[in-house]
Amino acid sequence: MQDDDPDHIALISEIKNGKFDNASEILEYDYENRYVGPAGFLQITALQMAAWQGNIDLLNQLYKRGADINSIDNIGRCAFYYTAYSGNADVTKWLLEHGGDVDIKICIYSSKIDIPDSLYTANIKYSPLEKQLPIPDCKGRTPLHYAVENNHAAVVRVLVEDVVNVNVEDELGIIPLLLAGSTVKSYDLNEMTKFVKIVKNLVETWTFVNAVHPETGNTAVYRAIELGSAEATKILLLHGASPLYKCQNSGSTPLHIAASTGNIETLTVLLKTISRPFIDIHDQNNHTALHRAVYQGHRECVQALLRCGANLAEETDTGVTAVDALFHHIAQPFDFLTDVLNSCVQSLATDNSDTKKYENIIVDFGILAPRDQAQMEVVTAIIAATSDMKQLAILQNPVVETFLRLKWERLRIFFFLLILTHLSFVISLSNYALMFAQNDADHVATRRIVATCSCILLLHNIIQIILEPKYYLRQLETWLSFICVKLSLIISIAGGFAKCSKEEIESQHCMDWMLHSISIAILLSWMQMMLLISRVLMWGDYALMFYTVLTNILKINQTFGSLMIGFALSFAVLFRGNNQFVNFWSSIKITVVMMMGEYDYDKLFEIKDGKKNFLPVTSGIVFMVFVMLASIVLINLMIGLVVNDIQGLEKEGHIRRLMKQANFVAHLEKVTHHLSNHFFYGTWLHRLLRNFSGKIFRSRRKITTTIIVSSREKCFRYMNRIMIPTKIPTHLKEALFSLARKSFKNDNLADKNKEINASKLTLILSEFEEEI
Repeated sequence: MQDDDPDHIALISEIKNGKFDNASEILEYDYENRYVGPAGFLQITALQMAAWQGNIDLLNQLYKRGADINSIDNIGRCAFYYTAYSGNADVTKWLLEHGGDVDIKICIYSSKIDIPDSLYTANIKYSPLEKQLPIPDCKGRTPLHYAVENNHAAVVRVLVEDVVNVNVEDELGIIPLLLAGSTVKSYDLNEMTKFVKIVKNLVETWTFVNAVHPETGNTAVYRAIELGSAEATKILLLHGASPLYKCQNSGSTPLHIAASTGNIETLTVLLKTISRPFIDIHDQNNHTALHRAVYQGHRECVQALLRCGANLAEETDTGVTAVDALFHHIAQPFDFLTDVLNSCVQSLATDNSDTKKYENIIVDFGILAPRDQAQMEVVTAIIAATSDMKQLAILQNPVVETFLRLKWERLRIFFFLLILTHLSFVISLSNYALMFAQNDADHVATRRIVATCSCILLLHNIIQIILEPKYYLRQLETWLSFICVKLSLIISIAGGFAKCSKEEIESQHCMDWMLHSISIAILLSWMQMMLLISRVLMWGDYALMFYTVLTNILKINQTFGSLMIGFALSFAVLFRGNNQFVNFWSSIKITVVMMMGEYDYDKLFEIKDGKKNFLPVTSGIVFMVFVMLASIVLINLMIGLVVNDIQGLEKEGHIRRLMKQANFVAHLEKVTHHLSNHFFYGTWLHRLLRNFSGKIFRSRRKITTTIIVSSREKCFRYMNRIMIPTKIPTHLKEALFSLARKSFKNDNLADKNKEINASKLTLILSEFEEEI
């Protein structure tokens, strides 16, 4: 630097510091045009500094004196770099008009001289300027790259209008579009507006909208979504950007990013371009966009995804369904899910008159049945995700209950076949047990019926466990049925070999183990019959109310069981001479019976031959305390606690019936699916029979997910005209119309609020203009 002319250095410094008059005076004394060349160790020119400062007059003076517009310094900077970096559109136009090379690649290795290892140090040490100049990337980028990266919309517009190559790549293969928005903050509205303009200018000149950033693996639409720019996202999508492109690093799609950021406007733009089957696309962790939105607690995004067909039953790699995540990450999940389900009912009013406003409503079950094949997946996932009876009450939502009823109507024929099989089983088993107990030799036919029905029911249990092992192995009903069927099968097989003599019959020792087994099997079979009846719409609530009462009684007995044991042991000591209290087990049985009021007082305090079988004073006191505490207080307390809330019992019984019905319908759906897709499509079955049976099972398994309900008709109509209309219960129909009225009123209220807000905003703006 010490070899350079001081006036040359002064010229560059004056331009850089904004003292343009001084710079013009120095140029006037440069008769040989020596000062238009480079100066200093970094070889910076006055024209580059004039471009950096945006002074067109100095640029004209330097150009007339022969300055090189495309000259570069030792770090690779040129006039175009400075103007692209600073964002001066006028200088950009001037450079283009005077032969500036728009495709010049700014690169650190442009010079052959040795540059120190640290660029920052080199810039400080050798630059003759007080304020340090920007240092370019060592990536061979063009002015368009830097203009886009620094969000200079005006410069970008000038460059693309000059038919610059918008797909030019740097040394890493990055085109300018991939740098758009890289320095923009989403809260800066001015910068966001420039970003949208840049994207629009680039895509309108046919840039590659699906170009992939080699470092991040993302396309340009990812950045637009991350910034929350719905307008830029829409522009990119309209020009061919893929909304389902998977990031090479994370496996996320633009839909995943939009759901994670929570910008409902951007997500809405994306959802309009994605068809329903691709809504549930997975990332590398098997998360769907719905999972992402739920994890972040974005309620509006969750609702938007569900309306577009997102599946609540989709699972991650760890087996977490979207509805599982919803109950854990969304505040008040029951209310939220209720609102989502209620939105499935809409009015189909032909006009706005009050008389015709609610004549027809449309019910869309798309949220509950996003797939055609497994329509019960979402309902079973909701049941699995609920943690208590309060959350399980979501099954009582009119939309869910109507959906379950429609599925039940289609599949109930298979349930009644199962009922018929089980009824044949219990009747034949009961008949066989009575005949065997009387040693009636003519029981061969009955025994064979028992064996056949047992095999059928055993096969049904095995199918249940194979299809849903986690669920059915935890159910008491499954084990009861399995034990009952196994005992009955063993009894029916052993009955063919059991022969008893008259002496054995009279002594009551004829195959004692079989009689014990038969007695248990009969009891379990009729209990199983009661549990099957609990799924029937007409009687199911009462059977499950019985289960609820039984559960409450067992809970109370756990609390007061120690009191009963205390009285039983006390009675065993006080009435030691009584045969009824010979051991602990007998004492317990007699004490429980006495609690019901069966005291048998005379035998308990009986005196034989002047001898007492009880302790005189203490036994009377303890007995009176027992009557007060156990027979009066405890029994009445038990009855009061168990049945004090009849409506609550009815509600819980109804919920349990819906849960049992839903699980059973899901089981029947899976069975019919496997039969239609595997069993009846075997090569051994005749083609006509195969087609006929397959159509029957498919028609019974699926329902149309959209129905129209009319207030004047007892039946509703499917959107598919081929399907036969079905009756709908009055209480469900009234509940659905109530939801439609509520939804209509809320929509009207929202529209009115928007109008009020718009008028208020207009008034505020007008007042503000008057003040100005």
